[in-house]
Amino acid sequence: MRPAALITDLDGTLLDKNALCSPRNRKCLEHLGQRGILRSIATGRTLFSARKAISPDFPIDYLIFSTGAGVMDWATQELIFSAHLQSSEIQPLLAALQAEQMDFMVHAPMPENHHFVYRQNTAENPDFFSRLALYPGYFQPWETDILPWEEITGILIITPPEETIQRFDWLVTNWPQYQIIRATSPLDMISGWLEVFPRHISKSQTSDWLVNLHQLQREQVLAVGNDYNDVDLLAWAGSACVVANAPPDLRQHYREVASHCQDGFSEAVEHWLHGCD
Repeated sequence: MRPAALITDLDGTLLDKNALCSPRNRKCLEHLGQRGILRSIATGRTLFSARKAISPDFPIDYLIFSTGAGVMDWATQELIFSAHLQSSEIQPLLAALQAEQMDFMVHAPMPENHHFVYRQNTAENPDFFSRLALYPGYFQPWETDILPWEEITGILIITPPEETIQRFDWLVTNWPQYQIIRATSPLDMISGWLEVFPRHISKSQTSDWLVNLHQLQREQVLAVGNDYNDVDLLAWAGSACVVANAPPDLRQHYREVASHCQDGFSEAVEHWLHGCD
């Protein structure tokens, strides 16, 4: 089937360890554009954060950000899709997170979801403090029971690595009305980041919306990823690869290419195009 769309993770996949896109990877994206292949990044970053890593002239067509909660047409910088949770509906979940002594952040609605309020319920959580340090002036402690917005984009829970799987399972089991996404912290590379979104939001579901918008089929899509928040995207796409820096269980399940520091992204694309030509 004709290759028609590429959807790639950003950090640890397209970008190297210094959060830079190599000349080879950029040229690969440009080549895809010349072939008329749709190019999209699907990242957990907010729009605010993604703009720090990629410029307005970066060679992509779409940015799927906040793990699928938003989509921007990169050429026009127009927000074409967004999703929210009602603040009133998440109050029971927030109360449960506090009862379970979890540290969490509640993010403002699109496109300003780099603003957030937070509640710290543990004394030691270095990765939580590291994320706060990235957003000076954009957050405040949540000290009441009322959120400052009627809608929110989502909730981020940061857990010590030894608690991640237990906390993730608890969320999935007790709160099935939400989409629970597990990721490894991009800051310390070991802590758990557990995200809560509307049930219909994930990298794969938003990618499916985008592909349908262009009247394409998922069998025509290549997905490239590196972490657990890419699992649904990798399973959905017709073709999928993971870079060598992905966790061992993902590397056992999907085609492995070179690491993000060795242009594994370009290797994945070249293999895909060669197999389809």
